[in-house]
Amino acid sequence: MESYRYQQLAYLIVPLTTGVEFFLTARADRRTSGKESSRAVIMDALGYVFLGIIPALFLFTIYSLENHRLPLLAQVLHRLDHYGVMFFFFGAWWQVFLITSLRARRAADGNGKLLVNVWLPYLVFGAFISALILWVAPWNLMWVSFAWFVGTFILFAAVGVSSSRLSKIYLVLAILGLICENILFIVIDAIV
Repeated sequence: MESYRYQQLAYLIVPLTTGVEFFLTARADRRTSGKESSRAVIMDALGYVFLGIIPALFLFTIYSLENHRLPLLAQVLHRLDHYGVMFFFFGAWWQVFLITSLRARRAADGNGKLLVNVWLPYLVFGAFISALILWVAPWNLMWVSFAWFVGTFILFAAVGVSSSRLSKIYLVLAILGLICENILFIVIDAIV
């Protein structure tokens, strides 16, 4: 198995955590509103996507390609693997922003301290994906990425941004990251 496959397997921590965060936020939403809302149902559905479908596609594709299963679908599996690797390399940042947004949303509802419940996981996931994805990247990109996470933490902590505003800021960053990831992916896919 190629070395980047092990990185992909380690990376699965990020979408699995995103799925769990969606479930926890949906439960907190139900608890605060006292009823079933469409927002909670959508968050549950997204939780299943991140906790079940994305890891299943990763594992299925890796297993099929590495063990030469389904030879008639090899081209389709290589394309799916190509999308999976791009999702792995470009998707980590917006998913960490999404995790931070969901955690800040729950903290805004009065579920704990901002430093422990929001900022500490943000910095840990930032260091994790910076080291996992960019440890051999040129131009010291690993340290640039890590500096981004530490810098945004210092900026928002120094300014004293509230939990609800922090949730909105990181949701916008996650959406912008997702859009930029897809634009970059289309450009790279056209070149390669």
